[in-house]
Amino acid sequence: MWGNKSKSHNVDTLIAEGTSIKGDLTFEGALFVDGVIEGDIHGTNHEQSVLSVGVHGRIEGNIESPFVVIFGQVDGDVRVSQKVELKPGAKVNGDLYYKVMEMNAGATVNGKMVNLGEPHALEHKPDHSEVVSEAKVSKESSDEKKSENSIHSDDSEAVRA
Repeated sequence: MWGNKSKSHNVDTLIAEGTSIKGDLTFEGALFVDGVIEGDIHGTNHEQSVLSVGVHGRIEGNIESPFVVIFGQVDGDVRVSQKVELKPGAKVNGDLYYKVMEMNAGATVNGKMVNLGEPHALEHKPDHSEVVSEAKVSKESSDEKKSENSIHSDDSEAVRA
C-alpha cells in the first residue's frame, strides 16, 4: 500500500490517533486524519486530493477538498468539489456542500446539505402535466360509460349470433 503510488488507497500523509495540530493545513495527494486538527484544511490538487477522517479523527474547522471520506467528526463546513462519502458513525456539525454524496446509515449531518451539481441537471422538469377541470372529468366519465355499454352490447349481439 505505501510503496505502490498507482493504487487509489494510497496515503501520502498520516496524522495518527493521539496527534493534535493547531493551525490551518494545506495538502496535496491523500491525507488520513485519525488525530485532531483545530484549523481549516484545504486540498490543493483538484483532481486527486483526498481527505479521509478516521473513526478517531476530529476536525475543528472548515474543509475544502475535491474528495472527502468521513468516518469520524467534523465541526465546521465541508466543501467537496467532487465526491463526499459519509460512513457509518460519521458526524458533520456544519453545512455540507457537495457534487456527489454517498451517505451510509448511521451518518449524521447537523446543517444544510447543498448540492453543487450541474444547474441544468438539478432542475426538475415534469413530463407533461395537464390541469383537468371537474366538468371535463365528468364528461370523460360519461364518455367512458357509453363506450363500456357499447362494448357490452356488442358482446351480447355476438352471443346471440
